[in-house]
Amino acid sequence: MFRYGNQVFVLRGQTLTTYNVTDLGDLQVIREDFIGSLAARESNGGVVFSSGFLGVSSEAGFELFDLRDVRAGGSPPALMSRTPNMHYRRLAVNGSIVAALFPATDLPCAPGAGCQNSVDLIDVSNPDVPVRVASLGSGSFGGLNDVAFVRGALVITGTGGTFVFDISTPTTPASLFSVATPGTFLATDGSNLLAVGNDTSILTYSVSGVSGFSSMTPIALHTLATLQMEHSNPIMFHPQAAIDVQNAHLIAMVDERDPQTLLPARTFAFDVFDYTASMFEGRDPRMYEQVSYTQGDEVKYNPLPVGPFVYVVGELTGLQSYGACGQMAGRIEWDSTAALPCGGAEIHGWVTGTTKIASVELFLDGGSLGPASFNNVPRTDIAATTPVQGWRISVNLDTTGSGEHLIRAVGTDINGNRSQFASQRVIFGGPGKNCFTRRRTSSR
Repeated sequence: MFRYGNQVFVLRGQTLTTYNVTDLGDLQVIREDFIGSLAARESNGGVVFSSGFLGVSSEAGFELFDLRDVRAGGSPPALMSRTPNMHYRRLAVNGSIVAALFPATDLPCAPGAGCQNSVDLIDVSNPDVPVRVASLGSGSFGGLNDVAFVRGALVITGTGGTFVFDISTPTTPASLFSVATPGTFLATDGSNLLAVGNDTSILTYSVSGVSGFSSMTPIALHTLATLQMEHSNPIMFHPQAAIDVQNAHLIAMVDERDPQTLLPARTFAFDVFDYTASMFEGRDPRMYEQVSYTQGDEVKYNPLPVGPFVYVVGELTGLQSYGACGQMAGRIEWDSTAALPCGGAEIHGWVTGTTKIASVELFLDGGSLGPASFNNVPRTDIAATTPVQGWRISVNLDTTGSGEHLIRAVGTDINGNRSQFASQRVIFGGPGKNCFTRRRTSSR
C-alpha cells in the first residue's frame, strides 16, 4: 500500500485498487485494475513505489510498472520491464536508486550459523533496463534484515547493528557510521526520525546533520505491551511499522508468532506510542501507549497513516481502517466457491457502526452485484458496542471468468456516507467450475 499525492494504491495479488483520499482522510475507490502482466506470485515479495513507478520483486525477478496515468478515466498499469534473477523481499528507493535485500530472517540457515546476504543497489533511471550497479555484502555486518533511506543516505539494519552509507556515487557506496543496535525492521519519516525494531522493542533515533545524515541520537525506547498472558503462542512486534509525523505517533502492530516457522501467524492489536507524552512507567497500559485490538483472524500488513486514520491490508479482509471511533466495520462471511449451488446462491455477512447503516451493496471487481437486504437475526456472536446488522444477497456467479476476483462490501449510513467495510479475494475456476449441482433425491 502506497500513497501518491491524493491517491493511495493497494496491490493484492494481481489486483491494483486505486483510492482517492477525501478531506476527512477516508479512501474512496476510483478504479480497479487486474494486472495480467504481473508475473509475481510470491505473497511476501518486495514492493516499492516512487514517482509513479511501482517495483515488484519475486521469484519472477524485478518488475517495474508505470502508474503515472492510473486514475479515474486514465490508463491501466503498464509493464516497463522484467529483469530475471533479482529476487528480494525488502526494497527501498531514493531517486533513481533502489536498495534491495533478501533478509537473513527469511533465509534457511542453521541456528547460530550466521546467514550471509547482501544489499544490491539497482539503478532504475531507465525503467526499461534496470541495472545492478553495486552490492554490499554482509561480511562483518552479520545477517542483514532491512533497508531504508533517510536524508538520501542508505540505512541497513541486521544482527550486527545498524549501518549508514553514503550512496551519492551509487557504484561506490561509502560507509558513514554505525550504531550497535541490531534490528529486524526499520521505520522512518525519511528525514528526522529513524526507528530500529526487533521482536520485543523499537528504538527511535533523532537524525541530524547540516546537509545529509551525519549522526543519530536515541530518543525513545518502546517495548512490547504486556499482552502475553492472553495468548498461548509467543507474541512479537510485526516487522512493519510507520511513523505518523502529523500526530507524532509510532504505529506498531503486535502479532502472534508461529512457533514452527517463527513468522507472524496473526495480527491481533495495534501498539501505538506517543512521542510527545512523558515516558513514565508503573502503570498498564503506559501513559505514552495506546493498545487497540484488530478485527479478523489474519496477518495485516503495511500500516499507512492518512489523516486521523490508519489503514492496513489484511491478507483475507483486504483494506481496513482504524483510528476513529465508531467507523463502519463488518465482514463478508464467505466459505468457498465449492459452497455455491449452481443457478443462484446467497452471500451473507454483517455490518455495524455508530451511525445506523441504511444499505449495503456488493461489488465483484468493478461491477455491482446489487443491494443486499437486512435480516433481523441477532448477531450475538459479534463483539461490538454498536448494533450489528446481518445482511444477505442472492447472486449468480456461475459464469464468472476463471482467475482471481475481489468481492467488496460497501455500506451507506443514514447520512449518506459510503464506506467499504469488507472485501474478500476469491479464485474462480471458470464457467462450469464455480458451483456445485444439487443432487436430486427421491422418496419412497
